[in-house]
Amino acid sequence: MMASINSKSLLRKFSIIFIGISLIPLIILFYLYSLFDESHQFIRIVNSHFALIIYIAGAICIIGFFGIRLRIKKIMLLNRIVKKTAITQTDRQILLELAEEKGEIGELAKSFINSLNPVTKKEQEQKETTEIIDDLLKKISEVFTRVNNYDELIRLVLETAVDALGAKQGALFSADDNRYALKASVGMDADTPEQIIEHTQSYLDEVAEQNRFLITTADETSEQSDKLFTPPLIFLPLVHDGKYLGVICFGGNSYWNTISNPHMATMLNLSYQISVSLGNAKTNKNSDQAHFEMLAALALAVEARDPYSRGHSARVCENAKKIGELIRLPEKDINILSDASIIHDIGKIGIKYGVLNKRGNISAEGKAVIRNHPIIGESILLQIPSCRHLLDSVRHHHERLDGSGYPDRLNSEKISTITNIMIVADLFDTLMEGRSYRTGMHFTEAKRELDYLVNTGRLDKDIVRTLYHTLK
Repeated sequence: MMASINSKSLLRKFSIIFIGISLIPLIILFYLYSLFDESHQFIRIVNSHFALIIYIAGAICIIGFFGIRLRIKKIMLLNRIVKKTAITQTDRQILLELAEEKGEIGELAKSFINSLNPVTKKEQEQKETTEIIDDLLKKISEVFTRVNNYDELIRLVLETAVDALGAKQGALFSADDNRYALKASVGMDADTPEQIIEHTQSYLDEVAEQNRFLITTADETSEQSDKLFTPPLIFLPLVHDGKYLGVICFGGNSYWNTISNPHMATMLNLSYQISVSLGNAKTNKNSDQAHFEMLAALALAVEARDPYSRGHSARVCENAKKIGELIRLPEKDINILSDASIIHDIGKIGIKYGVLNKRGNISAEGKAVIRNHPIIGESILLQIPSCRHLLDSVRHHHERLDGSGYPDRLNSEKISTITNIMIVADLFDTLMEGRSYRTGMHFTEAKRELDYLVNTGRLDKDIVRTLYHTLK
């Protein structure tokens, strides 16, 4: 676009200076021509006149030189700042001074200052996101590097479950010949595990005797337990293969008065999963499996924090296994697919509740945190050698064949069949069930979306077709 022609225009200033300098030789020639007489004889030049001409011409040239140099210097200064990846406080001050200029330089400086604000905000969000992820990975590392990491993992599961259920307190007891040991507690004010067991002994005995969950309201709670627990309370037995292994309890939330079905289902599923893990740990025959089952319990607790994703992992696992069986995957690969599906979203332990359940558009910071959950999930599994075979599928279940996925932007050549199956199963369930920021789709709509992703080279065509076959 042509520059505006006004008194402050940079182009006009350059034009005036250029024309002024260009006129100097014409003025000199005209002066010399005026010194000829009528007979065309050259008249002797008076030295003072010639010196005056030279002085004037020199002054004009010097003024023109410095005028052009000043303008070019400001342009170069602005260009140097714009090219920088990091803007210092000194640079900002220079930009503010340049912005006071009239004309194109001032306008350019103002435009760049305006563009700096969103960039600075984005850099700050990225920094905060990195700090969130680093803090979480540090916490995970601390849990798994302690000597008795299984007990630390139990505590992490309990903490996550208490947070997911909106409880104020939680405790997990193991039982051996009707003698109880406190494995983990959250939100308790008692000084010792023995005091906690003493406060809950009557409830633990009643759960063991009836072998079913026990709910007590504020009116039913004893004066003794009031000193430690916030009513209402719920106690759930931990039973595996017919063996009574302990009790898990939660306290301090009003919805237990009416027993919300979703929360009750979560607690029952969680107690079952913990029971399986404790059963394996108690036999001392399969400690690796005990660790995995406790990870599965952690995944359940993490999933429970988001009401839109409860049951998601189980549904992904079911569909993924059906696809694997139809395409005749080896049994070993189907087992990998099943285990990876169960814990594939375990990295969401690092996502704040407000981000996870935000309605409407998610901020850039929120998206960055969410998109790092596969990396966090991988970091958790890295601490357990027996889970190394699950790393690939957990880290890459959001990749796409055309390289548009995350976190590594893998292309089709680098994505395994197992991971491709989980990608399709995970996406299908997400589309069908919906999230806080959108409603779930009808099957026809979800199918249309999957077909579009196949046609644009992002999903595996054969696996998507196999999924449709499993749904018939």
